[in-house]
Amino acid sequence: MNRELIHIARASKLILTLCNCGPVYMQPKRSRFRVLQRFLYHEVLKNDPFHKPGKRHISMSGLHPLIGYDLDPDYALSAYFNVIYTINVQASTKIVIDIPTFVPAAQLVSPHSATHCRIITVAAALDFHRYSALIQSAQSSLFPFSRDPVAGFSLTMPMPPPIGEPVIVLLGLSFINEDLAEPGAPAYCQTVKIIHIENATPKIQIA
Repeated sequence: MNRELIHIARASKLILTLCNCGPVYMQPKRSRFRVLQRFLYHEVLKNDPFHKPGKRHISMSGLHPLIGYDLDPDYALSAYFNVIYTINVQASTKIVIDIPTFVPAAQLVSPHSATHCRIITVAAALDFHRYSALIQSAQSSLFPFSRDPVAGFSLTMPMPPPIGEPVIVLLGLSFINEDLAEPGAPAYCQTVKIIHIENATPKIQIA
């Protein structure tokens, strides 16, 4: 098999693993893997400036097209979450997602008769050579789908090591029906999006 196709398959599996190892849980869906493979091959791999076709590799500088990518294109975050958040990276030590005050019943969409929602964020340092990841995460408290405003809050994560690797930041919504949820069972995320990539541009060293 073509080396590039093997590389893309492994890279796709690595990225999607972030959605199945907690705290983000997405229900298994084979098509999600195939769509991500095609996207990486056509939009990301072409940005490798160092290797010829057939031997290309995902490079740090080629990851920008992934910003804004919905891990399940059929469930875009923007269709469920109408809240303007901000992303702050502080001195390469931590990542802060600031969520302003919002009204769940007016600014979130509740699928499958969900009664409550939780906002989850994950920062993952990805190694596309060893196909490994180190992650940090944060999540909000559980809040009901009501017209009572939720006070603004921040989700803070330490910058995952090793410093200098590309760090992909995910934002997702986890929904539950409080009356039907089993104690200890994972709450599946309906929608997860890549909202930021840190260190996606190689550092220029000055001699």
